[in-house]
Amino acid sequence: MQPSDVFANTTNEITYRLITAEDIDTVMDIERKAHSHPWRRSSFEDCLQGRQKCWLAIVNNEIRGYIVVAHGGGDAELLNVVVAPTWQRKGLGRQMLEHAVKAVETHADMLFLEVRVSNHRAIELYSAEGFFEVGHRKNYYPTVNGHEDALLMARQL
Repeated sequence: MQPSDVFANTTNEITYRLITAEDIDTVMDIERKAHSHPWRRSSFEDCLQGRQKCWLAIVNNEIRGYIVVAHGGGDAELLNVVVAPTWQRKGLGRQMLEHAVKAVETHADMLFLEVRVSNHRAIELYSAEGFFEVGHRKNYYPTVNGHEDALLMARQL
């Protein structure tokens, strides 16, 4: 199945495009709604400079999610995958992950990511898509009461 195929047995088609400066306010709104500790605006502005790539997932002419990846030296890293809360659990995240893999597979041999150890839904998705555990990062993510470990996962491309 191609990333632009229909998902979740609906007629909504996903298209992808790179982020522009005009998109950052919308992306920041989604980021704040989806995360207790959202990325800074400057992280998305870095995408405009080419330090990493941010693809927007567009459904019905609206930004419904985004993926941020970086690659170099034969490896790639999935830095951020976010689906707008009202669009979660509809298959969009899986389609976005497939798009990210296709975008980097000609540039890298391995795709790495970190995920909160408490994010069981994401870990299930990544495992189902061929990612496997390669380590832990102690106290990697901030929480309301301190820090949480990250699970480091990888997928061979």
